[in-house]
Amino acid sequence: MKEFYEYNLNNDRIKKYFKGHAEIDRLMKLNQKYFEYIFSGPFNIEYYREKIKIGYLHYLRSIPNDSYLASLGNLNSILNKLWQNKFTDVIELFEAQSITSDLLFIEIYFTVNTYYTFIEKKLFDEKTKMKEILDNIQDCYFVINKDLMISDVVSKSCLNIFNTDISGRSIVEIFDEFQVSKKDIFILSVKQYFENIFNMESIFNMLPSTIEVKNKTIKMSYTPILDINKKPQKIIICMSDITEHIKKQKFLEEYHTKNLTILEIIKKRDEFDLMLKDIALKNVTLLDCDDITLGKNILYEYRNYFSRFSLANITTLIHNLELELLEKEKNEKFNAKEFFSISCCMISDLLKKFLEENYEILGIPS
Repeated sequence: MKEFYEYNLNNDRIKKYFKGHAEIDRLMKLNQKYFEYIFSGPFNIEYYREKIKIGYLHYLRSIPNDSYLASLGNLNSILNKLWQNKFTDVIELFEAQSITSDLLFIEIYFTVNTYYTFIEKKLFDEKTKMKEILDNIQDCYFVINKDLMISDVVSKSCLNIFNTDISGRSIVEIFDEFQVSKKDIFILSVKQYFENIFNMESIFNMLPSTIEVKNKTIKMSYTPILDINKKPQKIIICMSDITEHIKKQKFLEEYHTKNLTILEIIKKRDEFDLMLKDIALKNVTLLDCDDITLGKNILYEYRNYFSRFSLANITTLIHNLELELLEKEKNEKFNAKEFFSISCCMISDLLKKFLEENYEILGIPS
């Protein structure tokens, strides 16, 4: 227990979540009983509820999963050293370490998933609130006339998106100037709207629901203005900046994927270690490989390895290298040795970066 808390208090990323010595003393007393409970049970439904409670407490205190995983990884190391001193029989030692790994995996699995579930719920609530706002308040609006000129009256909030006055200017000119994504389909659809040749519903389905304006993600909505003969006269464009919301969503997705990858590695640690050793051996061959068939086979094996542990960015890199190789090998002057050497370095760099970022959790040197 002392070694466990010494590690936490000497780790700058973890110690800030403890509120003084009184709380540490209280937690040590609680965990003296809880650590025993982890390994002795009883293993009933209440056993899993306790882990869900811990995940919820971590969520309330905003304790990040990487700090928690590093702390539990340290506990695993402490216990494994304890077993090495206790058991002289190799089989008994292996069983003790295996059971420790399994029970700590259960601890981590339920705690992390509970933590993630509550974060996801919070994001969903924020999305619901945002939708209510977007449904009732438009951040930016302007009117486009038949000649594709923006009317003289625009909302002041358009400045927040374009950082300039767009009134009285051509929508084509504005979208060109700001290199707006999906510009061509937007302009084509607006032109077809005013030509009134095609079904209006089809045209509105073609209009993009989001666009990119200078690194901002903009939600788009459209309102037709018809004359007395129900022919298009103008169109109102409504824009809402949802950049921050998209960033939050992307961060949560990446965070969840990272947690799943780490959990998979912790659960299959022996298999992961063997994979690293095999890659280290094959890298020697790949660095100096001038045989296209052999190089292809090694890349294929690497892609399967990393895919097995959900290391998506490395898997994607290897897939792209395989596609590039298919094109390059058609060229008679293609230097296979140089290609495989560079590929090996690129894959190794990504793997090294992953191991460095998660060293505190996994304890695997890069």
